[in-house]
Amino acid sequence: MADPRGPGIREADIGRAYTELSRITRRASVRARGTNDVLSIVDQSLVDFVVQHPGCMAIDIARYLRLNRSTISRQLSGLLVAGLVRTVDGGSGNAKPLEATDAGRLALARSVQLHRDALVERLADWSDDDVALLAGMLERLGAADEVALPMPARAPDE
Repeated sequence: MADPRGPGIREADIGRAYTELSRITRRASVRARGTNDVLSIVDQSLVDFVVQHPGCMAIDIARYLRLNRSTISRQLSGLLVAGLVRTVDGGSGNAKPLEATDAGRLALARSVQLHRDALVERLADWSDDDVALLAGMLERLGAADEVALPMPARAPDE
């Protein structure tokens, strides 16, 4: 669709959006490194996935996040050692179902709360309508991403 404001404006706006989303993500990563109460963005994503999908396996997470299974396994090993996730009975070979531990749920809740608090602080002078608009636009962006890259079903032998 052509932008009625002129050629190149849409691309410039997409560039601005990308820059801001990247900046926000980097700042969240820095915030996570600044305290032991906040999980890294990667660890938070993994623990959250395991909480939302009890019994999932590393391959499920890898497919959902579009990462190599070895990368996920490496990250999960740290979470296992830290006691934030654990393996449960089932699966075959090295493929073991995962679940979050109480410590993992607590760490996730603390981490999410600290990031939410930071967002509340940044949006303090925004109107309710602007906050609702931002939330709606981000939901729309997330939904478009899910449609573009749906999570593949696990093959029966995995």
